[in-house]
Amino acid sequence: MHHAVSLIFMATVGLAAPTPVAAQPGSAADAKVVSEATKGALKSTKGKYFDKSFNASVDYEAQVIDLNGDGQPEVFTKHHGAMFGGAGMSVDLLIKDKSGKWQSQFGFPGDYSILKTKNKGYPDIEIQGPGTCFPIWRWNGKVYDLHKRCAR
Repeated sequence: MHHAVSLIFMATVGLAAPTPVAAQPGSAADAKVVSEATKGALKSTKGKYFDKSFNASVDYEAQVIDLNGDGQPEVFTKHHGAMFGGAGMSVDLLIKDKSGKWQSQFGFPGDYSILKTKNKGYPDIEIQGPGTCFPIWRWNGKVYDLHKRCAR
């Protein structure tokens, strides 16, 4: 993934159906959470921005969700464009740490699928992309770590 987009993710941050935090997807409350999680880089749950490093417009969407059922929101972001390789998109997951700071979990090309299996309250997440093997990431209590690798 290109460095400038990585900075956006770093500045910010399925199969099972985790609990939506807000009653109406795309609501003003969700937009506020998305803006907070991304430090203002994204202003709503769906939109477009111009990335100078790619000299291109990038479509994005964000989903506010409560993955672990604690009543606190997490935010998935997807950025769409050819600049993200064969996957055609980049995915990130932003989770607030114990100090209240949003932490980026992914920030690389692919899409996500939330699995039914869980660890320490959070579901496992499969990162999908081109090919037939998709790695699975598992919550270790602080961050998502690679749990199942694909053979090279």
